[in-house]
Amino acid sequence: MARTIHLQSGEVERAVVVEETGGGFVVRVGEHVFAIAARGGEGGRLDLEVDGRRLRAYAVRQGAQTQVALDGETWRLERTDPRRRRTGRAEASGSLQAAMPGRVLDVLVAPGAAVTRGDTLVLLEAMKMELRIQAPADGQVARVLVTPGAVVERGQVLVELE
Repeated sequence: MARTIHLQSGEVERAVVVEETGGGFVVRVGEHVFAIAARGGEGGRLDLEVDGRRLRAYAVRQGAQTQVALDGETWRLERTDPRRRRTGRAEASGSLQAAMPGRVLDVLVAPGAAVTRGDTLVLLEAMKMELRIQAPADGQVARVLVTPGAVVERGQVLVELE
């Protein structure tokens, strides 16, 4: 059975159709079709083979969403119910977590700051990649729980939004 997942990184948002096969997944993004084999590991690690190309990603679940770090970008995945339609702009609330262990390079917001969907809030360095932790929707920063130079663990809360 195929399901639709929405991917978001910054201002880029894509609807992706995913269908499970015997040995992996077939993923459709627009007119493009990809064969993907995935194997999970410790600490949210995902070893992927996409059309013969090997990749490593890291994932952490945050409520109804999953945050995936891949090739220096952080993507937010959200399963959608085809019976529901998105209306208007979503409001952010909750916490943003580190998708993998790393070091905080910079914190770009302060408590009380208004943020817009896609704004970069924190820069992390993990596995020699720079990851942008971005606002999933418009909102306000309630708390910042990290400082530049801090070492963070997978799943550690970085910023709380309201």
